[in-house]
Amino acid sequence: MSSNGVQGTNSGPISFPGIVSGIDYNSIISKLTSLTLAPTTALNAQITTLNNANVELIRINNYLQSVQSTLVALSNPDIYNAYDATSSNATAVTASGIAGQAAIAGAYTIDKVVTATSTEVTSNANAGYGITAKITSGTYAGQNSDTVPLIDSYAAVTPSNGSGSTGTVTVDGVTITYDVNAQSLDTILNNITTQVDTNADSGFLATLVGGKVEFTSSDKPISLGAPQDSGNLLDVLRLSSAHVLNTAGGGKVVGTANVGGIDPAASFDNTNSANFKTPVTAGTFTINGVAISVTATQSLNDVLDAINSSDAGVTATFNSITNQIVLTSNATGPQSIVLGQSGDTSNFLSASGLTTASGGKTLIGSQAEVIVQSPGGAKQTYYSNSNTVTNAITGVQLNLQSNTSTPFTINVAQDSSQLVSAVTAFVSAYNAAVSEINTATQAPVVSQPGLGSGGSGAQSVGGGVLFGNNDVRSVALQLSSIVSGFLGSGTSYNSLSQIGLNLSDNFSTYTSGNNSNNLGNAGGSSSGSSTSPIQSTSYQGTDGTLQPLDVNALVSALDANPSAVQSLLNGANGLTTQLGTYLTGVTGAPTILDSGPVGNIPATSIIQNYENTNTDTIQSLQQQITQITDNANEQANSLRSQFVASETLIAQLQAEQQTLAAALGFTVSSSSSSSGA
Repeated sequence: MSSNGVQGTNSGPISFPGIVSGIDYNSIISKLTSLTLAPTTALNAQITTLNNANVELIRINNYLQSVQSTLVALSNPDIYNAYDATSSNATAVTASGIAGQAAIAGAYTIDKVVTATSTEVTSNANAGYGITAKITSGTYAGQNSDTVPLIDSYAAVTPSNGSGSTGTVTVDGVTITYDVNAQSLDTILNNITTQVDTNADSGFLATLVGGKVEFTSSDKPISLGAPQDSGNLLDVLRLSSAHVLNTAGGGKVVGTANVGGIDPAASFDNTNSANFKTPVTAGTFTINGVAISVTATQSLNDVLDAINSSDAGVTATFNSITNQIVLTSNATGPQSIVLGQSGDTSNFLSASGLTTASGGKTLIGSQAEVIVQSPGGAKQTYYSNSNTVTNAITGVQLNLQSNTSTPFTINVAQDSSQLVSAVTAFVSAYNAAVSEINTATQAPVVSQPGLGSGGSGAQSVGGGVLFGNNDVRSVALQLSSIVSGFLGSGTSYNSLSQIGLNLSDNFSTYTSGNNSNNLGNAGGSSSGSSTSPIQSTSYQGTDGTLQPLDVNALVSALDANPSAVQSLLNGANGLTTQLGTYLTGVTGAPTILDSGPVGNIPATSIIQNYENTNTDTIQSLQQQITQITDNANEQANSLRSQFVASETLIAQLQAEQQTLAAALGFTVSSSSSSSGA
C-alpha cells in the first residue's frame, strides 16, 4: 500500500492532474493563435511592397509631367526664327529681336538718331503773388509783402528752421542769423548786406530787384551756404539752384525766379489762398477729358498727385526753381494735352496759369528720327512718335536713348540660344524620367557563394520596387521609341540624331562578379573590382536616355533650314506632338502646346491604372488579413471557452473525488499528482 493510502485498505485513491492550479492555457492559446496568424506576415510584406510601388508610380508620374512641361517651350514657334541684335553704341540705341518676326542678318549702320519728345504745358510763373505784392487780407493787409515778417509774406515756401523761428545763412563766410517770425525780407537782406560788407566784403550788396533777389560783389567772389546753416532761406530766395557768376574782381548771383509765388504745400482755403492770385475753389476740371476733383482743403501738391494717379495720360510736377507747374504727356510725339474741355468749375486751370488765356505755354512734342543704312548700302529715314522704333530694321526693335549724328552699327544675327535652352531643358527632364523608371524596374542581383576575396557568403543588390512590372518598363521603351524614331515631315531632317540628339550608346548595371572578369557572352567589360562579388558592369547598348545635346549640330541645322528643324521638333508629326500625345495618356495630365492641347485625357491614365491595380490588390490582401485575424480570434475564443469548461468539469470531478474518498475512508492528497492505493 502506498504511503499516501489510507491505512487498513487495499484500494487506491481516485486522483486527476491539477489543471486548475497548474496548466497555463493562455500560453497554449497564444501559440496556436500565432500559428494561425503566421500567413499575415507575408501578406503585410506584400502590402508594404505594393504601397512602395504606388509611391514610386507617383514619383514617375511627376517626372513624366515635367517632360510635358518642357514641351511647351519647344512648341513656341518664335524660338525657331528668333533673331538678336546688338548695338555698338548702347548709349544712343539699344536693340533686340522682335519675337515672332524674321529678320535679315547683317550689319546696319545708323547715321543719325533724334529721340522723340513729349508735349509739355508750362504754367505762368506769375500766377501766384510775388514778394513785392501787397498783402490782400489779414493783419498786414495793404502792406507790401517784403515789408512784413517773412512767415506772413508771400514767400513761396514757408521758411523751415527746425523747432524755432530763427535760422542761419552763410554768405562769403559770414554767418547771419535771421528770425522769420519777426523780420521781413527787406530787413534780412539789409542785415546780410551790412554784416558781409562789414566782415568780409566791402563791396557786397543784397537787394530785391523786380521781385528777384540779387547778391553782387565788387571786391571778391561770392560764396553761399555752409554745413552748419539752419533753415531754408536760400531756397526761399531761389538762390540754391541759381548760377553764381564769379570773376577775379567780384561776383553776382540772381535768383532763378521771383521770391514768392504759389505755395504748393498750403491749402487753397488758407489766409493767403496758397498765394494764388485767383483763388482755387471746390469743383472739377478736366485734362484730356479726365475729370479731376478739387476740394478747398487740398493743396497744389494734392491736386498734382490726383492728376498723376488718374488716367489723364500726363505727369504733373511743380518746379520750385521757376515757380511753375509742368504737365508732360506720358506719350512722346506731337500729341495734344487738352485742358478744360469739359469745363473748370474749380477755377484751377486758370488760377494756376496753365491755360493759354492765363499765360500758359505749350511746347508740342516731336517725332523720333532714325537714318538707317542697310547692309546693301541704301539709306532711308524713318520717323516714329515713340522712342521704340520697330519699322527701321525688319524684325528688330530699336530703343532710342539719346541724340547722335555719329554713325554706329546694329549687328543682326540669328538667335539660337532660346532653342538650345528649350532642347537642353527637355533632355534633362526626359533623362530624369527614364532613369527613374530604369532604377525602379532594375532586377536584383545575387552573387554566387565563394566568388571574390570577401569570403564564401553570397552578396546581393536589391532590385527596384517595380521590378517585374513590364507595363511600367514598356513606358520607358515607348519613350525611347519616340525619340529615336522618324519625326517631322521633311526629308532633310527627320530624326533627332540629325540635330545633335542621340540615345546613349552604353549603360551600366550590377552583375555577379568573378575573379577573372570573364563575362562570357555578356559582350562588355567590367568597370568594377574583380574581387567584389557584386560589381557594376558596362555594356554596349542604350538605357533609353539621351546623350548631352550637340549644340553645334543643332545650331548648324537651324542655320541651314530653320523650318525643317521646326517641323522635326514642333510639326504635326514632330516631337512635341507625338511625345505630348503619348504622355497625356500616360500621366492623365494635359499637354498644352503653343498651338493648343494634344492627346486625349483618358478617364484613367496608364500610370493611374497601374496604381489602381496595386490598390485593388492591397485591399484584397487586407481583406485576407482581416479574415485570418477574425479566424484566429474566433479560434482563441473557442479554445478559451473549452479550457474554461474543462476546468469547471475537473473542479467538479475533484469535488466528487473528495466525497467518494471520504466515503471509502481514504485520505485524498491536496497535491495535483495521484498516488497508488
